[in-house]
Amino acid sequence: MAEMSKDDGVITVLLIRLRQQRIPRVLALQEKVSSGDVLNDMDIDFLDSVYHEAKRCHEICKHRREFDDLFCRVTHFYHEVARSALENENHLH
Repeated sequence: MAEMSKDDGVITVLLIRLRQQRIPRVLALQEKVSSGDVLNDMDIDFLDSVYHEAKRCHEICKHRREFDDLFCRVTHFYHEVARSALENENHLH
């Protein structure tokens, strides 16, 4: 069996976390903002932590081109949720 590098192990953990934790939560936030709601402080903290995690992940994966498309799609998805939330917030004021 081939040995896994440290980066491979970190990437594996990040992908599992993305699938099991991050994407389901962001989908729930997308549904929330799509219905016109605003994000609460906990939601904003979550998106902030996901943003910082994505930056770290990008640094780890920068030499792994097979993750470029996934990284771009996930980053765009987070951005769209945040943009929609900001639009909802602006409509309230």
